[in-house]
Order: sequence, then structure tokens, then C-alpha cells
Amino acid sequence: MPAEELDESLTSETYEAIASAWNSWGRLDSDVIAHLINPAFLGGPAWPALRQAHTITRRDDALLVASSGLADPTAWDDAEPTNGFGIEVYGISPDVPVGLGTTDVAVSWLGELVQAVSNQVAHFGFRVPQMLDTYGLITLALPGLELPDAAGDYLDDDDAPVVMLGLTDAEVPASVPGPLSPIGLVNVKLLTVAEGRFCVNNTIGDENARGELARRFAEQDHPLWSSLKRPSVL
Repeated sequence: MPAEELDESLTSETYEAIASAWNSWGRLDSDVIAHLINPAFLGGPAWPALRQAHTITRRDDALLVASSGLADPTAWDDAEPTNGFGIEVYGISPDVPVGLGTTDVAVSWLGELVQAVSNQVAHFGFRVPQMLDTYGLITLALPGLELPDAAGDYLDDDDAPVVMLGLTDAEVPASVPGPLSPIGLVNVKLLTVAEGRFCVNNTIGDENARGELARRFAEQDHPLWSSLKRPSVL
């Protein structure tokens, strides 16, 4: 089924479902982070319906940046239509000034972190939600992504940030109902070097290690938030 044959109402229903979640957390901007030329046409990963954007939601104490397009209604050649890959990813931080304009948020470390993860999801496709369904929490290194000088404690031995995907908390819904399939709202949590190493170098098993970090993040308060000033839980 060609994508243009999908009912346009599916797109608006998808937007309303996701926007409702972000507005339940803060104030969703009407402007989005987008590209003049779609990166998919320049060799980048193709998002499900080729719309690639990010939204900004503001609160007095933090910013939330989220992908917008990974869950767009999509027609596939070999499967029934779905809400894209069935997930959108987001990160929250109190570090980025809440009054920054759209362009400045886009080039902030939080904006670039979420955009990098979004493109990794677009690259790996359905394998990401499948891994989240299987393991609950997964970690991902982002080689080539530069963080500010103050981020030394958050870079692994290869100078790459490492993030955990899949943490949940009552602060943000874990999913919303899409018109074609459920849409998971997947948190992106920046890990310290020690936390990242603990996920792969431990005596309790990788899955148990990720679960132990999640437990400690919950005790630290604001488990969904990322910050370059956050003390390590290890």
C-alpha cells in the first residue's frame, strides 16, 4: 500500500496522542526541530514515513526533547501498516536553559543526544522496540557524538557517550495508544562512565546490572532526567 493511501486522520490522531503525553509533562512548543533537507536524502537513515523532526516541551525546571516521526503512520511493502517503529524517544534535563530558542535547543548537548539516539533507532528499525520488549532496558553507545568539556565523567574509553533506554516513571507515560499500533515513549538516560561499565563488567549479569541501576536511579530522584552534574549512583 503506497504511503499516500493512508488516511490523513491517522497522522493527526498520532500527533494528538503523543502531544497529550508531552503536554501532561509541560508545555509543548508549536515549533519543531527540523532540517531544510531531509537527512535521508543525504545518506542518513530513513525514518518510517520520511518525516524527521524533534519536539521541545518546557517546564520551569527542565526541558524535554523528543523525536517526532519514528511513530508516524507508515505503510510497509511486506506487512500491515503500523505507527512506524512503534516508539518515540525523549530526554529530559535541567541543565539546558528553558528559555532557549528552538535552534539553540537543537544544538545543545541534550538536543544532539536525543537526535543521535533517534537516528540510531531509525537505523536499527524494529530491532530496538523488540529488544526493549525482551530486556526492558538496553544500553547504547553513541560514537562520534561530542558532549561539552564538562562531560568527562560521561564518556567511555572511546570518548563516546553511553545511554540507557527504557527507564520508566510516573512522570511520563510509558506508552500511548496509536491509531494503528501502541506507541512506546522511550526515555534516554545519559550514563556516567562507571554506570556504563557496570552494565558490561559485573558479576550479576548484564540484565540484572541494568535493573540494579534503574533501582538506584529511582532512589536518586528524577530517574528519567539526564544531567552533566548528576552524581554517579556507583
